[in-house]
Amino acid sequence: MREKYRKKLHFFVKLFFSFILIIFLIFSLDLAKISLLKIDVLLPLLISVFLVSMAIAVMSYRWRLLLSKLFEIEVSFSKLFRLYLIASFFNIFLPGAIGGDVVRIRRISKISNIKIKSASLITISERLSGIYGLLLLLSFSLLFMNFPEQMKLSKYFSIWILRLTPVLVLICLPIFKWILDKSINSTSYFFLGKIIGLSLFAQMGDIIIAFLFTQYFGLEVSFSAFLFIMPLVYMATVLPISLGGLGVREGAFSGLLVLYGADISIAIIISLLNYLAKLCIGIVGYFIYLREK
Repeated sequence: MREKYRKKLHFFVKLFFSFILIIFLIFSLDLAKISLLKIDVLLPLLISVFLVSMAIAVMSYRWRLLLSKLFEIEVSFSKLFRLYLIASFFNIFLPGAIGGDVVRIRRISKISNIKIKSASLITISERLSGIYGLLLLLSFSLLFMNFPEQMKLSKYFSIWILRLTPVLVLICLPIFKWILDKSINSTSYFFLGKIIGLSLFAQMGDIIIAFLFTQYFGLEVSFSAFLFIMPLVYMATVLPISLGGLGVREGAFSGLLVLYGADISIAIIISLLNYLAKLCIGIVGYFIYLREK
């Protein structure tokens, strides 16, 4: 009973925090700037929806590889793709209540007749490869030295240290492999590289989408800047302070983009357009969920 109360309290605290962040963003938005959106925004929006779906396809393939390699379970790509779409619906419309990962774990456990624990370990492997991929992206972004001046990274760290960061992250690869070997099953560096590569490929989708919308609004923010921005945004959403990163994701993105000289209202609009693309995919996932319920 006490544990149930604690979980409910935790849920409502995160709900309140997400609500406060969303309200703050709405009040920070100059509604007059919305008039900058024309009918031609549909083109980058449609491209964004396509890129989100491609990212989900890549993650579905990664999931299939992990199931096959670690537990010798063969599930069709189309089935896993549909499960990922259903999970995207729960992530967007019911964040924190029934997470998308929980839905995927339960369904793949039922389909493949594997234990919940085993299915959970696969999901943890996906998350770990994603986090490692983010660290790689962030480290490679430092090679371009294209981070906001306000952060003054070059003041606190030597330029050579910043540029050697990718090497430091790659050196940590054996640690990542050791974690997987101990917790799940033995893997090769080739297989691990493939999984991390797929994670990087999927994460590039949001980077391209963000850059696409900045180009639509005529912002002078380079592509390399988003290699720095998006990993930080992803990492902020991992913090257990909101419902599925709602509010944190948009706030972190807008705040970082402002550091690059963007207008706060434009930055918020871009973050909302990015969210809208995912919303469209979530709606597709909802209809698949109804059909397979």
